[in-house]
Amino acid sequence: MNANPNHLNATSTSSTPSKFTPEFFPLPQRGQDPHFGLGRSSYYDLEKRGLLSLVRLRKPGNIRGRVLVPYADALAAVRKLSGQDINGAAR
Repeated sequence: MNANPNHLNATSTSSTPSKFTPEFFPLPQRGQDPHFGLGRSSYYDLEKRGLLSLVRLRKPGNIRGRVLVPYADALAAVRKLSGQDINGAAR
């Protein structure tokens, strides 16, 4: 047991939303992302439908890399699908 009461468990912070808005966040490996509650396949579907563009980071010559979701694009897609305009007002 850790004697330090201020010690944070690393796994507890990964699934809770942060207090700041990131510019990008990683595509969830499994489960749902902590910002919008969407799964990996939902983001691929939103990209296929043209509602957002995922950012792919890969070293030259590599097949695999990281996929990042632009927070602002994801927020705009969620608002569009929920019937709100970009500024948050209901249509």
